[in-house]
Amino acid sequence: MIEVLGVILVGGVLLLVAYDALFRPWKFVKTELEDIEKQLELLNGRFARLHAFMIAPWLKGDVEKTKEFLRMRKSLKQRELAIYALLRR
Repeated sequence: MIEVLGVILVGGVLLLVAYDALFRPWKFVKTELEDIEKQLELLNGRFARLHAFMIAPWLKGDVEKTKEFLRMRKSLKQRELAIYALLRR
């Protein structure tokens, strides 16, 4: 009986995630935009080089290049969100 409840619970969670991914992808894009904004704030504070290395290790801790990379990602996500807004109409 417990196994059946576990399968139903896990199946329900997977169904909700799949529904969001297929029919409401803009929710994920909004979350990614919030994450990018938080990362940009981290690059203005203490230990900026460490955060820059953790965000984009291939840039070897260069704060300005990491900020530029995040700004480009942010603009792409904003455009993606605008496209989803047009598609929802």
